[in-house]
Amino acid sequence: MQNLPKDRPGVNNPAGEREREYLMHALRQASARSRLITNTIETVGVSLRHRAVSTDDAMQWLRDEGIIDLIQLGPPSKQGAKS
Repeated sequence: MQNLPKDRPGVNNPAGEREREYLMHALRQASARSRLITNTIETVGVSLRHRAVSTDDAMQWLRDEGIIDLIQLGPPSKQGAKS
């Protein structure tokens, strides 16, 4: 990000504008992906709550969606903790 040129008011900077548009587009895509992941997690949770799927099926569903790593099962890891 430090390599992106800073747009200055009153200065014609078409390259900077293209990079700005590209970054804005990437941010919109990331936002859409995060909403999709959130909706999928909520759908799995609701299905599990209503007993529409078993716990094994729910876990497999999360694996199939590629989001199982986002689910914290058990206590938090102490890997990142400072001693």
